[in-house]
Amino acid sequence: MTQQATQKLIIPALRGRMGDWTYYTTLLKMRDIAARVSVAQEIHESPTLNELIQRVLQEGHSNNIQRYLLTHPQRFFNSLVLGIYGGMPKWFELDIRENHLLNPDELPSYVERSMGLLVLDGTESLFAIDGQHRVVGIKKAVAADETIGDDEVAAIFVAHKNDAAGMERTRRLFTTLNRYAKAVGFGELVALDEDDVVAIVTRRLIEQHPLFKGKIYSSTQKNVPPTDRTNLTSVSALYEVIDIILQIGRPKQWSNFKKIRPDDDSLDQFYVSAVDYWSEMLDAFPELRELRDSHPNDRVAAKYRNENGGHLLFRPVGLVMVARVVRHLMNKESLDLKSAVSRVSHANLWLSDTPWVGLLWDATNMTMMVTGERQTAAMKLLYHACGGDLSKLSQRNSVEKLTKQLAGLLNRNVSEVEIPVYYHPTNNG
Repeated sequence: MTQQATQKLIIPALRGRMGDWTYYTTLLKMRDIAARVSVAQEIHESPTLNELIQRVLQEGHSNNIQRYLLTHPQRFFNSLVLGIYGGMPKWFELDIRENHLLNPDELPSYVERSMGLLVLDGTESLFAIDGQHRVVGIKKAVAADETIGDDEVAAIFVAHKNDAAGMERTRRLFTTLNRYAKAVGFGELVALDEDDVVAIVTRRLIEQHPLFKGKIYSSTQKNVPPTDRTNLTSVSALYEVIDIILQIGRPKQWSNFKKIRPDDDSLDQFYVSAVDYWSEMLDAFPELRELRDSHPNDRVAAKYRNENGGHLLFRPVGLVMVARVVRHLMNKESLDLKSAVSRVSHANLWLSDTPWVGLLWDATNMTMMVTGERQTAAMKLLYHACGGDLSKLSQRNSVEKLTKQLAGLLNRNVSEVEIPVYYHPTNNG
């Protein structure tokens, strides 16, 4: 068990009840959390499980939380849930009815006996029931910069008994909090995240770019329903495309880079990079220009996404696939953006035609087929067809292996599979 600090701690608190739990909502300094709070190993008797919890916490998300605390002036956490047992914690009620500024008759009944001070003598054991990664991240951040210790975090204390029944009760609370807590959806993150450069640029495109204003499906799901006749693609798919494009020539630790908001000048540069990509796409594909120049009520999207399949750029999987191929052509074949997009523009991207029918388009049932294996094979096919060397993607890749993979997906003999070539060295672009 973690050795606890011995200094008395006086904490402002609200006492509440929910079900058969009594809890105390408080404020704690991060330095006190770092010094006094351990993770939830006390709810397991097994040393192996305790060690597993510790390893997961030390090696997991806590490093990202430490980085967040040390680099974000606008940092904020939701409440920790802490277990407390042992020692002699005391509760001192404050009688607010004696305050001459308040009319006692106007106070709701639940206010009585709910406000006070929670006093810990320092011999208690405190541990995180919900927020273990945050606790470990706080410990790391305070160790790296002790001024972080002045920050205050809301914490909810629940009573805990260190016996078999008490540990079972606390374990149930631990799993309940995690099982029923609803994670923020991906679409909500794209709409709200003020640190992720891709989310910020995606929102700006949707708000400002003529190709996307009023022409992006606003649901949180990635796919666009067959009944949609207005929109190019979904918010999630557009985010994925921008994520692919903005990584060109960027840091390898991209996922960590996206956790810290760039300065305004850098954000503008990222936005320009995204606009440059779509400018080249608009120059190369008349279908996109027609949508850009139309009014949403014109329902141009219905021409290119319909029961016959339509155009790959009007399907989220196709839009993302083209972005991946463009990035590979730039990174692996050393092409500039204009040349990479130009090569893709020579490809046949109509779903009802070879090579997409049977691979991504089910012409019988008039539906997309977008399993991970099919998407990967389609991307490799397009990359090779546009002059890309498959071995540059991975040493395991080759035209022969791709042909065999396509034969299996298309349910054909290898001799019946032909991979088209849309780019020849004599072509421009």
